Amino acid sequence: MKVSIIVPAYNEEKSIAKTLASLQKQTYKDYELLVVDNNSKDKTGEIARKYSEKVFLETEKGYINAVNRGVKESTGEIITFCDADSIYPSEWLGKVVQEFSKDKDAVVVYGSASTHDASFLMNMVNSFFYTLFLRISRLFGLDNTSGFNFAFKKEAFLKVGGYDPKYKKMSPDIELGKRLKKEGRIIFNPSIKVQSSFRRFQDGGTFKTSWMFLKSWWAMLIGKTPDVSYDEYNKEIR
Repeated sequence: MKVSIIVPAYNEEKSIAKTLASLQKQTYKDYELLVVDNNSKDKTGEIARKYSEKVFLETEKGYINAVNRGVKESTGEIITFCDADSIYPSEWLGKVVQEFSKDKDAVVVYGSASTHDASFLMNMVNSFFYTLFLRISRLFGLDNTSGFNFAFKKEAFLKVGGYDPKYKKMSPDIELGKRLKKEGRIIFNPSIKVQSSFRRFQDGGTFKTSWMFLKSWWAMLIGKTPDVSYDEYNKEIR
């Protein structure tokens, strides 16, 4: 089962090397590594080429444009997105593939996260409450499929039309997950854990960033569109 790992990146020269190095160490080897440089102004593309032969320049800015380009260039049966500032344990991809292998009706597999750049105490708190939040969200019928730890079958992705370029609000991955759910089963396995970055909370303010996330989650839960745009959110933290 071939997997296409897609890493969208914009001005990530300080972090992308560690991310790509961790992806190269995956014990599951049937994968391709694609990086989509979203017209970065730094050395993101140059660094990425040291780790992958499949680095693509996407001049149309925006997360959705970058990931859609990555899927277009991919050849795998399974697609997974990775943030350019996250760290992936060596067994991560193998666990993802195992879930798809166990359940032929599965169209989405996602997991939880800890952090790699926060204090030990903050990391433990974040990991506990984030996993708890994912479980509660799922109980309410909303799978919080986050782009840094989110895999799906390419066939299902194409069938639902992929990411909608007109969708400019927060949580495009959750919006996609809601449509993918109509094509099969969504699997949540909290043991499939990655190390995400805490910088969004550090740069944007823990309370403010958390509030933006919760507002977006609530809107999605009740069937509405979040009122915070994805670009506005990223502007707040960059």
